[in-house]
Amino acid sequence: MKKKSNVQDKSTGDVVLQEAWRAKDTLSASYGHDVDRLFAETRARQKHSRHPVVNLQAKRRRKA
Repeated sequence: MKKKSNVQDKSTGDVVLQEAWRAKDTLSASYGHDVDRLFAETRARQKHSRHPVVNLQAKRRRKA
């Protein structure tokens, strides 16, 4: 009797995970797999957006 594995291979995994991987791969490829370029574009879009942006750096608590 074969033992079932809890780890699913990417090609036969959950449909939702496959869609998430596809979206991640597409986004990464659109920026030439360059993380610095991706984040530079993201920061530029945030700067021009009229939506509030959360800055977690400003909310750090002092250690007692």
